[in-house]
Amino acid sequence: MTDDRVWGDVGVFRPRELGQPSRTTGEPWRLDGVTDVPDTVADAARVGTLEVRAASSRGARHRVNGHVRQDAMGVAELGGRFVLVAVADGVGDASHAHRGAHLAVRHAINYLTWALPGADLDVVDMVGALRAADRAVREAGPAPETRRTTLTVAAVELGWTGQGHRYRAVRVGDSPALMLTDGVFVPLFGKRGGGTECLPTPRGPADGVRGVLRPGEALAVTSAGVGIPVRESPVGTYLAQAWARPPGPVAFLHHLQFDLRAFDEDRTAVVVWAR
Repeated sequence: MTDDRVWGDVGVFRPRELGQPSRTTGEPWRLDGVTDVPDTVADAARVGTLEVRAASSRGARHRVNGHVRQDAMGVAELGGRFVLVAVADGVGDASHAHRGAHLAVRHAINYLTWALPGADLDVVDMVGALRAADRAVREAGPAPETRRTTLTVAAVELGWTGQGHRYRAVRVGDSPALMLTDGVFVPLFGKRGGGTECLPTPRGPADGVRGVLRPGEALAVTSAGVGIPVRESPVGTYLAQAWARPPGPVAFLHHLQFDLRAFDEDRTAVVVWAR
């Protein structure tokens, strides 16, 4: 017999409680009016000696209020040489932020698939991916301010001189990139480029970082719904342990469903492990 007072997963699929539970725990979800943005998307791959896991999920607050997921993510392989990553976090009060986020991700990845073949990662114009995304968000229709979104883009090149994998990342806004090394998440970007910066037409310069992803490390590109609790709560310890090695795709998605009060935004993460 079904008890209509009970809602949500039980057993092994129940979200991991990492403290006082969210006020939305146990509340039924509501459907939103946008049919082409699903509640959750996930992807996974092995590319040479890299393992890739990716997922984007509607936050608990959006689920119970019937609001569309405003995060977007994209991941692609390019010629067996590069793994491309893009994560966008639509600005909450923008009525079409989900459209801006999806446009930004798609056009950033498309730019890199055009610019990188035959190019050297050290000199390719990574900021061009942000410009392409900005143009797409701005020109998608009237009232571009309704499509405001952050964007973080990364490219990882396989097998650089046997010492690891070169990477570069750029961003507009506060969507983090982090390195998981020796069981600790280390932010790759500084404080500059905070939440006031977004597409379209950002006011300041983009943040940029480059480095080497070494065996045993993982590069994580996330939305604020993952990056902020990683820095400010027990979520950081939990995910560092859960992601010490590449989990299965379903397990990776489950890891993002942690339950912790005050952290109920959309959650998106793309993680690249060097095996």
